[in-house]
Amino acid sequence: MTTPTAAIDALFAEWDKPDSPGCALAVIRDGEITYQRGYGMADLENNTPITPDSVFYIASVSKQFTAASVLLLAQSGALSLDDEIHRYFPELPDYGTPITIRHLLHHTSGLRDYLDLWELAGRSFDDPFTNQDGLKLLIRQRGLNFPPGEQHLYCNSGYKLLAELPPRVAKLTLRQYADQHIFQPLGMKNTFFDDDNAEIPNRVRSYKPTDDHFEEIPKNFTIVGSGGLLTTIGDLLQWDRNFYDPQVGGRDFVEQLQTPGMLNDGTRLDYAAGLVVGCYKGLKTVQHSGGMLGFRTHMLRFPDQRFTVICLGNLSSFDSDKQATAIADLYLADSYHLDEYAGSFYSEELDVTYELAVEPPDLVLRSPSSLANPLRATEPDKFTAVGRELTFTRNHEGRVTDFTLNGGRAKGMLFSRRES
Repeated sequence: MTTPTAAIDALFAEWDKPDSPGCALAVIRDGEITYQRGYGMADLENNTPITPDSVFYIASVSKQFTAASVLLLAQSGALSLDDEIHRYFPELPDYGTPITIRHLLHHTSGLRDYLDLWELAGRSFDDPFTNQDGLKLLIRQRGLNFPPGEQHLYCNSGYKLLAELPPRVAKLTLRQYADQHIFQPLGMKNTFFDDDNAEIPNRVRSYKPTDDHFEEIPKNFTIVGSGGLLTTIGDLLQWDRNFYDPQVGGRDFVEQLQTPGMLNDGTRLDYAAGLVVGCYKGLKTVQHSGGMLGFRTHMLRFPDQRFTVICLGNLSSFDSDKQATAIADLYLADSYHLDEYAGSFYSEELDVTYELAVEPPDLVLRSPSSLANPLRATEPDKFTAVGRELTFTRNHEGRVTDFTLNGGRAKGMLFSRRES
């Protein structure tokens, strides 16, 4: 297909200036970059523009590489995901209930988040903050947020501990282990866990907007695991390719990375191993976003379409998630298959008709009491909008015939398609 370059560039015009931070963008299809560009500046003081070779701190997008390192350790037999963490961290308090490595991967451990603890202790991310500082904070905690496996709560502490497993199991830092087992084999030559803040070529600075200029946000911490990776869009292409043609880990490893966790009661999560598995406009997605200092990053993959968007920004007000999905809309609108949901649906219980219509690139909901509201797909045949959740059902031929509506404290109301 023709690359919609003008439409893409228009999405980034606000930052495509010599006096503004911006982003690096890559659009990947079938394992090849179909479009890449830098918008704005990597370093305002030195008038350095962002290019495809710019090296970004990618914040929590790093988590998939921490998870990958742990999965490779498990694959080698060095540990089991069901090992209790006190086996490797005897200095942690006894919480009265087992926490496993698997709990850490899926954010179900109940551990308090060390980044929140750091701030609650009156510290700033402008202060030096090391791996050892993070571990000391966790060792001081005497309680959990909830019993392990009972809830899902995004937790940087789990990934902080995961980062300590390579040193304790393989006698290599996370930086060394990931380099030897992931980055070197895939040819990711500009990628590493930044545990020393060393100056390197092409490194991007991050900023926040003020009334009349952009203020740099310095990076003084050297924590890795929950974040900490430096990389380029070109190197992330190599990682993206590994999901389709695994050179590292093999097919089982790739499947493990994308297998969501479960709670004790059997509830399936959308969080896998450093990756969120979900749905966008009816299409399966595998993604993660990141936000730290002024960096705003997102890597969004549509595996069935073999399509990925990487958006790495260096301004705190930049919305990388929004920009990445806007790019997907330009390329994949014909794949959304939203027409099958369009039509009039009647509820006998409410005596009301809702209209669903496609207004590209969205499916929108119209009810008598509201204007058109875009619906967001959360799973196949499940959408949400304005506090309402719609779950569609199909007949034996696969045609959408009904949906059930949950709205606030009124749930399970049936709407049936009205035939024209």
